[in-house]
Amino acid sequence: MRLSIVIPAFNEEETLPRLLPRLLTHQDEIIVVDGGSADATRAVAGRFQARVLTARRGRAVQMNAGAAAAAGDLLWFLHADSQVPDDWREQLVGAMADPTVAGGAFRVKIDAPGFRYRVLDGWGRFRTVLQRSFYGDQGIFVRRDAFETLGGFPAHTALEDVAFSSRLWRLGKVVVLPGPLRASARRWESAGWWRTVLTHCRLALAQPVNTPPVSRRIAIVIMAKAPLLGQVKTRLIPALGPQGARDLAQRLLEEAGALVGKVEGITRFAAVSPATHLGMVRSLVPASFRLIPQTEGDLGVRLSHVFRQLFAEGFDGIIAMGADHPALPKEYLEQAVAALHAKTAQVILGPAEDGGYYLIGLPRLYPELFLGIPWSGPDVLEATRARAHRLGLAVHLLPTWFDLDRPEDLARLSGRGVAQSIVLSWLITLPLAACLGAALYRFF
Repeated sequence: MRLSIVIPAFNEEETLPRLLPRLLTHQDEIIVVDGGSADATRAVAGRFQARVLTARRGRAVQMNAGAAAAAGDLLWFLHADSQVPDDWREQLVGAMADPTVAGGAFRVKIDAPGFRYRVLDGWGRFRTVLQRSFYGDQGIFVRRDAFETLGGFPAHTALEDVAFSSRLWRLGKVVVLPGPLRASARRWESAGWWRTVLTHCRLALAQPVNTPPVSRRIAIVIMAKAPLLGQVKTRLIPALGPQGARDLAQRLLEEAGALVGKVEGITRFAAVSPATHLGMVRSLVPASFRLIPQTEGDLGVRLSHVFRQLFAEGFDGIIAMGADHPALPKEYLEQAVAALHAKTAQVILGPAEDGGYYLIGLPRLYPELFLGIPWSGPDVLEATRARAHRLGLAVHLLPTWFDLDRPEDLARLSGRGVAQSIVLSWLITLPLAACLGAALYRFF
């Protein structure tokens, strides 16, 4: 794991000599992004082996510029007037050794004596839990992929750190490290303690508590495989032939799109694989669907990527489902949506008869649910339930349904939806074609 430390600076020639020597001992990448200082900030940073960049003044702009230039897969945004604990790296790397952690921050202690500053320290810890967000002086750290998913710090707000971290908190697992980072008291001393406290209170009260709204935004995503000849329903090709298997996959995808299109109060997506064939899928699902590309990797990687992307867009609950379940009752999807609205469980699963699941719904991303699962075996559902149990997550099970994936599954289609006609036609056509071919061979 390579760490890049990004420090936005403006006239910090006095504070950087206290901070930078404590960061140099581990040979991590240090980037100081100067916002047009009139003092020796850039020269001081260079003297301590930091990489110096310049950007338009503004913490969000400067931090985004530093992140864009950074080479690390872990980004740590640190204020120039911070003082780090001796074991800062052990705390940071130890926390991020857990692959399910998207990021976090440190506890902060204001570097000044007196009871009134200890009160502020306590308020800061309480505010972090209450609002589920961080201030920049807490030293926000984040994985690069999560940072890029969130689109960096918003430059249009004075509280870019709170806006960014509140979204990070909803994106995945977030940790608060004991630290403490020591934050300079210079703001309180220069502007006055009471004035600064009142300003912070006003800003804090202006920020909503980071809890889901009463009316929750729910998305349903079909994990859609483009119906390419010879690449879909391959286990059915011996029974249906390549064209028949392709036609069946296409009709199943159309049926899934029509089903999701009937569910009210949700946003509809199709996550397409391969990502280069969005146009093919566009013609098979209703216009109300937004298409997004799937990433490369096994099913767990692709599911995790879809959930991460849509949670980053602000959805409060996401349901991912397959397209291989003919005539799946609409009521099952509505039950999943209702469970997300009611917040009665953290994991909603639709069991499939083959040991997998046809649907998974989450109110936030739990990457652990997709790591190390035997996707090609019959134990996907039980492995996922066991993982949820170890994480302390309540599971809501929907009624069981079946997949259409093996030749023996074709017999299940009688009376079960629009896929019936095409399967039956191929089951009839193929034997007739074989008989006709044999007759013509004998005749000639």
